Formats: sequence, structure tokens, C-alpha cells
Amino acid sequence: MAASSPEYPQIRLCLLLLVALLGACAAGPQTRQLLETPPHIPAQAELTGVPFFPQLEYNCGPAALASIISYRGNPIVPGQITPLIFVPGLKGSLQIEVVAATRQFDLLPVRLEPRMESILREVAAGNPVFVLQNLGLDSLPYWHYEVVVGYDLNEGVMILRSGVERRLLRDFAVFENTWQRAGYWALAVVAADSIPVSATQQAYVASAIDMEQVGRIQTAHLAYASASQRWPDSLLAHIGLANTAYELGDYEAAVDAYQQALALEPGRAGLWNNLAYALSQQGHREAAMEAISRAIVLDPDNQNFRDSERELIDWKVGN
Repeated sequence: MAASSPEYPQIRLCLLLLVALLGACAAGPQTRQLLETPPHIPAQAELTGVPFFPQLEYNCGPAALASIISYRGNPIVPGQITPLIFVPGLKGSLQIEVVAATRQFDLLPVRLEPRMESILREVAAGNPVFVLQNLGLDSLPYWHYEVVVGYDLNEGVMILRSGVERRLLRDFAVFENTWQRAGYWALAVVAADSIPVSATQQAYVASAIDMEQVGRIQTAHLAYASASQRWPDSLLAHIGLANTAYELGDYEAAVDAYQQALALEPGRAGLWNNLAYALSQQGHREAAMEAISRAIVLDPDNQNFRDSERELIDWKVGN
């Protein structure tokens, strides 16, 4: 499937003909919608400041990712990315490796919805979009990473950093077909204090959670803060904000975030347990004991909470 497929450059020549033939295909549903009912965005947009690195053999993944990371203010060349994502046995790069490498630069890789309109909205907002294309067929794939840096609704074209082409134009109809065959995979790569304009709450918070799980606590904390502001009803955003604040030693912020989470879902015993520890770190012994008591009332058979109660009885600030 597209999510774990390498590139196959040996079929490049026949696929060039195939891509040309695709241009004559009937427009797909997304292309028709864009052309018949354009979204309320500028008719044209192009991010000319996105760097371009000509693709070497099997190197489209590192070249595309280096382009976006450099655009985000961390100058880098494909050779620095290649060891992070290139799989020699596959002669290409897997999406999971691309996403993992992005996190190493403290940038948030956010998966976009499978809509061309989402890509256009991101570009209009100043966000280049990292996409995977299958320029071949389902039965004879040719996987290729590209960066969407512009579009023209009047002409019906995407503008791409692709291969050895700094400014490749591709018809919407062709792009929709080749993107669809690659599973509609697209990423907006942003700083942790920024949210892609078309990002869903689920996709953005999931990216923040992944960042926390790989140990990028400060970056994850910034992302959770962004999410809790954009989506104040997001329980996971407030929990993540609280947990990362606690890990960073900001107990006042942790208490506030746990309380925000409990305002959304007061029946979560685990949150009361965590709030008790954050309160204890601040020296609020009485409030901490009240919080752990709430956890035990909600889940009386949970031995962990009773162990917490015993620990908190003997708690000293700075533990």
C-alpha cells in the first residue's frame, strides 16, 4: 500500500508517458468541485521563498523534506536528511520515517484531510504541503514525494517543487489521480506554536501526542497550548498540556490545565490523582488530599490511587 511503498525509478520512462495520458482523463470529483465552486481563497498563490533542492537518484524524500524544513527557518540540505529517512533496501523513504525525522527538528507534521481544497488553503495561508504521489498505476507504482508551493484556480494547476523541476505545473485532474493512488497522503509541517488552517482537532492533537511520546516535551507542550486555545473543549489537549507542564516543572500551569480538563470531564479519576501531585508540588497539602480522595471515590478499587494517597500523606515539597 502507499503508506509503506518505495520508489521504483526504473519505470520512469513509461510513466512519463502515463502521466501525460492522465492529463486527458476526465476530471475527478474534487477537481470539478474546485473549478465549479472555488473556495473563498485567493485565485492564485505561490510560495516563491520555498527552497529547491534538485532530486538525486532515489532522493526525492530527503530533497522535499529539506525544502520544507529550510523554509521553516532551519537551513539544511538533503544530505543531512538522507540518513534519517532513506531505506537502502527499498531505494526510497517511507512516510513513517519522514514523519519521525520531522519531529527531530522540533516541527509538527500534521496529516491533512484527503481534500485538495485543504492543500490549497494551506498554501494560501503560507504553508507548503508535503505530498506523496503515485505517478504510475496501482499495479505498477512509481512513488514520488513533492512539495506543493502554489496553485492557480483560473488555470486549474498545482505548482510543485518536484524532481529536477523547481516550478512544475500539474493539472488539477492529473494531481487528483496521482494523489488518490498514493492514499491522499499530505502533511503540513509547522512550528509547534502554529496550527495549519485546515487541520482537524484530531489530527493536530495526535501529532502533539506523538511529539510527547518521542520525548520532545517542550515542543509537545507548545503544541498542546496551541490546541487548547484553538479547541478549548479538547480534553486531550488539556491533559497533554497538564502532563507536559508537570514534566517541565511548571506546577502552577499543570494545576490550571488539570482543572480545565476536569471542568470538561469531572469523572476522570486519573486526572484527580495527577492534580493531587501537582498541588502537592506547590505545597497545597489540604487541596492535594482532597483531590486524591475524589479519585478514590470515583474508582475505589484502584490500588494505584490508594498508594498515591499513602505517598501524599508523607509528601514533602520537592519530592
